[in-house]
Amino acid sequence: MAKLFDSYTIFARIFPSIISSLPLLLLWYSLSENVQLTKLISFLLSIKFFGAISITVIFLYFYAQLIRITSKYFENKYFIKNKGFPTTYLMTYENDAYSEVYKDQYREFVRKNFNLELLSKNEEKSNIIEARKRLNETTKLIILKIRDGVLVKKHNIWYGFFRNLIGGSIYSIIFCLLNVFVSHFLLKNLTLTIFSIVLLTMYLVVFLFRNTILKQNAEAYAKQIISEFFSIN
Repeated sequence: MAKLFDSYTIFARIFPSIISSLPLLLLWYSLSENVQLTKLISFLLSIKFFGAISITVIFLYFYAQLIRITSKYFENKYFIKNKGFPTTYLMTYENDAYSEVYKDQYREFVRKNFNLELLSKNEEKSNIIEARKRLNETTKLIILKIRDGVLVKKHNIWYGFFRNLIGGSIYSIIFCLLNVFVSHFLLKNLTLTIFSIVLLTMYLVVFLFRNTILKQNAEAYAKQIISEFFSIN
């Protein structure tokens, strides 16, 4: 159980699933005027498995997995299928985030630690695809070497949190729109309508600025990985 719900799972997967499930909980609340329905749902949610795990926990866990799968789509779209993860494109010579001296030293550290040769500046110009492939492969080895440094883990959690929140925002927006329809046209409840619109606005902001949010947190995570790799050398 401790392995199943470690700090990354809790903060980067469960928390985003809770935040993005608020419209669904609001929808349930809106439709639970029927006392019998309320009692039935309360009973179902109170059922325990394996001693202490409730249906609510199970739902949040699997909902978190659904969000994770969705968020991976955006990760692949903005990074993997484009220029690679930031640890890849930040260390290419065509990117100006770091100096050429820093990148040369990075390649030397990679050679010493893993006996792998990354492409030089001239080699990269003639074969950028191969250069990115090697940098990407190197990143996995670096993460294993530095393990979970405190700051790396912190940045990883933040990146995972925002990535999964972006994935969950799609479902949140759908449920918010459904909430607005139900509360305004069926229940005639102004308070619920306003609250649903406020939530809808929040999720729309996250979704509309998904590229910027994802890139900023991914690059912060990548820079910390690179920094800690330099520190152990």
